[in-house]
Amino acid sequence: MLMPTNAPTTRTKRTTISDPPPPEPPSLEASLIGTVGPVMRHLVAHARRRKTWGDLTYQQYNVLRMIDTLGPQNQADVARRLMVTAPVVTRLAGSLADAGLVERRTDPSDKRAVLLAPTPIGRRQARAMRQDLLHAAHELLEPIPEKRRAGVAAALEELQVLLPQHSTRR
Repeated sequence: MLMPTNAPTTRTKRTTISDPPPPEPPSLEASLIGTVGPVMRHLVAHARRRKTWGDLTYQQYNVLRMIDTLGPQNQADVARRLMVTAPVVTRLAGSLADAGLVERRTDPSDKRAVLLAPTPIGRRQARAMRQDLLHAAHELLEPIPEKRRAGVAAALEELQVLLPQHSTRR
């Protein structure tokens, strides 16, 4: 004999699996995000295979390259240009100084501030690392047909407006 229950009965809804809708073409913004970061990571990984890089990171290279190119820089200015916090630059500068690539000095215009300057070894290191990056970029661009390279160059030039030093909004 079946006993009546007070529990509600549930029906299982049948779902049919269908093909997903075709993907929409990526927006310009999604293409930027999906391309620039991975290309840069690939480029740096390609360059880092060379012995010049040793154990240095791309962030350390950026500090070294900046002070080689622009001359001695205040740590706060380096942080602003790299869009990182002051403690990040302090750690980067410390490791570069420990490696003998950077010299830290008191800023004559502000005794509380620290200036970063490349040592002669640091200057050679920055330039060698730059050459490694350029060589890696050349190798990565090689598969692009010559007739399409002008378009890539034009697109890269247009992207320059996104950089802080070129933006009128910053």
